[in-house]
Amino acid sequence: MNKSTPIFEDLILNDSLNLLFPAEAILWLNKKPESDIKFKWVSLHPEQLENGDLLLLKATNLRTKTIKSAISSGAVGILIFGPHKINIQIPENMPIVNIKSNENIRDVQREFTKLLTNKNASLNERKLQIQNQLTKLAAEGEMIDGIAKAMVDISRHGIIIHDKRLNIISSIPSPDLQQAWSDITVLFSQQENLPSPLHDRQQAGENDFEILQDITGGLSRIIVPINVGNVARGYLSVVGMEGTLDTLDHLVAEEGARTCAIIMSRTKAVRETEKKLQSDLLSALLQDDLSPRDASLWVEAIGLDQSQAHAALQFSWDSTAPPSRRRLETLINGAVIELDAKVILHPAGESVVCFCQNPVSDDKASLAVSLGEKVLELSKIEYSDTNVRCGIGSPVTDINKWHLSFKEAGLALEMATKLKEGKPYYYPDLSVYRLLLLLEDNPELNYFLKDVLGSLLLDNKQDNLIETLEAYFKNNSNISKTAETLFIHRNTLSYRLDKIKNITGMDLNNPETALAVNLALKIYRISPN
Repeated sequence: MNKSTPIFEDLILNDSLNLLFPAEAILWLNKKPESDIKFKWVSLHPEQLENGDLLLLKATNLRTKTIKSAISSGAVGILIFGPHKINIQIPENMPIVNIKSNENIRDVQREFTKLLTNKNASLNERKLQIQNQLTKLAAEGEMIDGIAKAMVDISRHGIIIHDKRLNIISSIPSPDLQQAWSDITVLFSQQENLPSPLHDRQQAGENDFEILQDITGGLSRIIVPINVGNVARGYLSVVGMEGTLDTLDHLVAEEGARTCAIIMSRTKAVRETEKKLQSDLLSALLQDDLSPRDASLWVEAIGLDQSQAHAALQFSWDSTAPPSRRRLETLINGAVIELDAKVILHPAGESVVCFCQNPVSDDKASLAVSLGEKVLELSKIEYSDTNVRCGIGSPVTDINKWHLSFKEAGLALEMATKLKEGKPYYYPDLSVYRLLLLLEDNPELNYFLKDVLGSLLLDNKQDNLIETLEAYFKNNSNISKTAETLFIHRNTLSYRLDKIKNITGMDLNNPETALAVNLALKIYRISPN
C-alpha cells in the first residue's frame, strides 16, 4: 500500500477510538467484535439516534432502557465517559466502550464530527501530534530504542527496526505478542520475507513505499523504509495479528520511520567525524608522527582503553574487478556493529586497516580473528562473485608498537592473497611462511624448489601429483585420510605416490626428504610462477 493512497473510506469505531484516545483509557464492556463496526454519526441524545449512529453518554447516565432504546434505533454502539461502576447487565448485541478518562463529551463530539466531515484534516492533526511527540524525544537525545518504545505505547502493536542488512536495531513486543516475539523477529529478519519493492534500497528510498504485508501464521505488518539521502538505510515494521492494524498504525509507521531517519542521519554524521579522527590518529601512529605522550593523549580522547591489547587487521579485495574500497569499509563496519567490537579504522590505498581491541589476557587475538571471520562471512553473502582477504597481526599493549602489528597484518594479508585463503590469516600462525616471506626475493628459493620437486614442475599435467603431495603431508602421511581428502581410492593414491617416487627418485619415508618436500611445496604455493 503506497502511503498516498487513502487509508480508509468509512469511519470504523475501533480505528476512531485509537486515533482519539490513549490505549489505557479504552475499555470494552462486552466482547470486542471481530468484524469492523462502521458508524455514520454521533449523538449525545438517545431520542435523536438514527440507524448507524454512535451514542455518547456520561458513564453515570447509562441505563438499561437507554441501551434498549439505542438497540431499537439501530445504533451501532455506545461510548460512556468517566470511571463508573456498572451495575446493569450489558447485552452482547450492543457494543459498549468505557472511556475511563474524564473527557468533556461535547469536545469529544466535535472531534468525532471533525473526523466524519473532514477525515484528512483530522488525520493530519493526529499525525502532527505523533510527529511532535517522537521529534521531541529525538531532540532530547533518545535513540532508536526510545523511539520504538514510544511507538509501541501509541500503537499498542509490536515494533521491529532493522538496519539495511535486516539486522535488528530495536525490537519491542506488544503484550499480546510477547510469548511468540522471538519467533516473530526471526521471521521478519529473513530476506525472503522482505517485500520485493524494498529489495532495491535506492528504489525504496526514492518511492517512499509503505506496505501492508500478511504473513503465514495470522500475522500482519506495516513495513516502511527508513530513508536517509533517498536511500533505504533500514526498515521499520509495526507488527500485529492479521486484521488488527489500523489507521493509527499507518501514521505511527510513517512518522516513526521519519524520526528514525533523523536519528540515523545524526548518528552517521557523528560516526563519520569519529572515523575521520580515528583515521588521522592511526595514520600518524603508523608513520611515527606522534610523540609517545601525544599518542597516549589522542588514544585516550578517542576512548580506547590503553590497558588492553590491540591487534591490526588488514583487508583487501581479491578480484580483477573489485567493488569499491568504500564498500569494503561498509562490510567491516557492519561486522564491528554485529560483534560490538571496539576498533579504529583507516583506509590505506586499496586496503582497509583497523586495530581491534582485545583483552590483554588473550594472546590469540580471538576478538580480532572473529572480526576477520565475520567480515569474510558478510562478503560472501553480499559479493558472492569476489573475495575479501584478511591478515591479522599480533596483539600489542604498547601503542608505540602498533606499527609492528600493522606490518605483521600486511604480511599475513599478502600470504592469504597468494594462497587464495578463504579465512583470516593470523601472523603468529603462519609458521614457516613467515620465513619464506622474508626470503621471497632470494633466488635460492627458486633453486631449492627446482632441486626438490624437479620434473614434477616441468609438466602441467602433473598438477594432480602436486595436489596429492600436499594432501599427503597435510594428513601426516596417513594413506587412508589422504585418500578421503582427495576423494580417491587407496589404490589410486598408492599408484600416484609410486609415480612421484619414479619421477623424482624421492623416498617420502625419509624424514629429511619429507621435510624438504614439505618446504618446497610451500615455496611453490607462494611462487608467482
